[in-house]
Amino acid sequence: MNILAQTLRSILISAAALCAIETHAAAPAPPTCAPEKAAATDMGEGVYQDVQAAMELLASKKYDEAIQKLQKIADKGTDYEKAVVNYNLGFAYSSKDDHKSATQAFAKALSFNALPRSQREQLQYNLGQLYIVVGQFDDGIKTLTEYVSTACGSVPAEAHIFLANALTERKRYDEALPQIDLALSKSKEPKELWLQMKLAISFEQKNYKGCADALVQLIGLVPAKPDYWKQLSSMFYEMKQDAESVAVLALAERQGFIEKPNEVKNLYSVYMVMELPFKAGLLMERAIEKGRVPGDEASYESLADAWINAREAARAESVLKKLAGLSDKGEYYFKLGAMYGDDERWKESKEMLEKALAKGGLKRSGEAWMRLAVAEHGLKNTPAAIAALQKAIGFDETRKQASEWLRHLSGQVAAQSSQETEAKAAG
Repeated sequence: MNILAQTLRSILISAAALCAIETHAAAPAPPTCAPEKAAATDMGEGVYQDVQAAMELLASKKYDEAIQKLQKIADKGTDYEKAVVNYNLGFAYSSKDDHKSATQAFAKALSFNALPRSQREQLQYNLGQLYIVVGQFDDGIKTLTEYVSTACGSVPAEAHIFLANALTERKRYDEALPQIDLALSKSKEPKELWLQMKLAISFEQKNYKGCADALVQLIGLVPAKPDYWKQLSSMFYEMKQDAESVAVLALAERQGFIEKPNEVKNLYSVYMVMELPFKAGLLMERAIEKGRVPGDEASYESLADAWINAREAARAESVLKKLAGLSDKGEYYFKLGAMYGDDERWKESKEMLEKALAKGGLKRSGEAWMRLAVAEHGLKNTPAAIAALQKAIGFDETRKQASEWLRHLSGQVAAQSSQETEAKAAG
């Protein structure tokens, strides 16, 4: 198992019980078969000659002549002779792609129960496949089910896949999945198509745990296919395993599988929702540098938001200054002012907020006035703080808070003024 598959399997194993990996169905032991009784396998000279002549006609691609010869003796002789003739008749029909007639002839050959066990089981397997090829799924299911459950010889993995295909066509998903698992358990290396079948059926059943199991195996088999990584992340998301979902996407991004702008933005959004802004910032920064997303205002704004949330002041400041100089809106000056205010850099906060209000186009003008009042108060400029609060009262989102603070500051100013008046009178 490669490193990537090991990493993913560790993620799965560490998840809650909902995410536990399904094990493959164990291959059932073949039935205990009694020694085969000696059966009459002799053919009369005439039947033998006719069959040989028909085979020569088939070799010469004279299919119709071979069929006519075999049809004449299909119901004559012993059960063994009739079984052999009908088997060869089925082969003749198959040679000219008359599969419907071929299935009828093969089924008739089996009905005599006269062929040696190994030949009978092989014919049963072939007939089951042929039924499915011609769309007779119910007959195929019946024949293959009997074959895989009663065969004394080794049942190939492909037999289980044929049966799973037919069961899937009939939407019998609960029966199809164990057959795929049996096929996988018998195969030295899982086949991609078989795992894709398991994935499709599990998804049809909304069995996201089964989907995750199939996708882990698919990634282990073909790790260079980006879709499997993205689908696995989606399955974890559906199971509400957010940490695992993000971990898989991060592994995919590390390998360069997250390339399209919408994929980068999606992962960025996931990081932000998961409160991982530093990772979101690194992702967006790399994406801009490598041209995976356009270096436009929207991308840089996302980058700035990530650095702000990550409290990476220097990085956020650099991006916001670049945006502020380019944009015709004051929004980026507002974000700079808010960031400086959070760091109690009152002078710089006041400067940026005044630029934001002068430039206009703000999403939250009331908050800008409130923050300006805070900056003025931090600079001990109470009259300017009161003036800013009076502006903030004009906005619904800040009216209540501004009014309460304004009353408080006005009371302080009045008390100070009264004290100064009393002091002058006493002096």
